Amino acid sequence: MKIHQENRVFDGLPTMAIIFYNGRENWNPLKNLEDGYPEFFHGRVLPFACSFVNMADIPDSDCLACEDIATGMGITAMKYAFNKDNLRSKLLQFKESFQKLPANEGSTLLGKINVYLKEYIDEDYLKELEMAFKSVGQKYGFVSAGDVFRKRLADAHAETQKKVAQARAEAHQEIEDKLAQNKADTEAVLREIGLSEDKIVEVQTRLEALQQSRLAK
Repeated sequence: MKIHQENRVFDGLPTMAIIFYNGRENWNPLKNLEDGYPEFFHGRVLPFACSFVNMADIPDSDCLACEDIATGMGITAMKYAFNKDNLRSKLLQFKESFQKLPANEGSTLLGKINVYLKEYIDEDYLKELEMAFKSVGQKYGFVSAGDVFRKRLADAHAETQKKVAQARAEAHQEIEDKLAQNKADTEAVLREIGLSEDKIVEVQTRLEALQQSRLAK
């Protein structure tokens, strides 16, 4: 944001920056930074004024009154990301306005909100929330861009989980193979030094118990 003033030497520089953020508590990193400076420099760390606005401080009434539905819903989603008990009811206040959006805009908006809230809310809750608004694809009888986007996310997640499971299985099999080889080598050495079969079994039992305890850690 730039406040034009007459006779400004550096007219091209901004005079104020407004930073919107989402947090449980109010946040002002510049204040913490200034605490390390002498008092003379307080308020002069940056060459422009800087204001931090927590989404939680924006009234619900302002969000509902916002002419841009995407902005109002987006701010509301961020406001209540930490409070899922109220999130659903607050977002549903936009339902009537939301259903007036063109199909592609509504789909994109739901997709963005879904991606953002994944950081805070479990998958089952997100599905319930989405069904409350009704899928844009279901509403208009076609597969929307948002439906495709969400399917791609789900497919990518499933593929990642599959690779992780496969890697774990391979690592586990490798460990089992090494243990089997170690067991065979140990038996051969014990026989060479003349231990009885009972003693060999006893030693192997102790070694297996020790190995299992290490794997469990």
